[in-house]
Amino acid sequence: MAIMISRRKLDAGDYDAWKARFEEGASARAAAGCRGARRFRNLADPDEVIVIFDWDSLENARAYVGIKLSENARLSEERSPGGPPKLENIFVEELPLLPS
Repeated sequence: MAIMISRRKLDAGDYDAWKARFEEGASARAAAGCRGARRFRNLADPDEVIVIFDWDSLENARAYVGIKLSENARLSEERSPGGPPKLENIFVEELPLLPS
């Protein structure tokens, strides 16, 4: 199992269109090995979203990301001159919960 944390800066006012595209892509993600996703929206910047994906394998997650980046090279562009890209992905593994 692999977890992918994805941080994306949307174009101003594009959240509703992104949400529709994201939801339409659910079956393609599932076919590629994605077992589910949780979406979050930045309270300080509503044009930034964070999605946590649960993948069946790291290989399938990386392959899917590679396909999406080849389809939309703009995702690799910087948010601002010298800034991070519009899309950042981090691959992690979940560790056991700590006692509170």
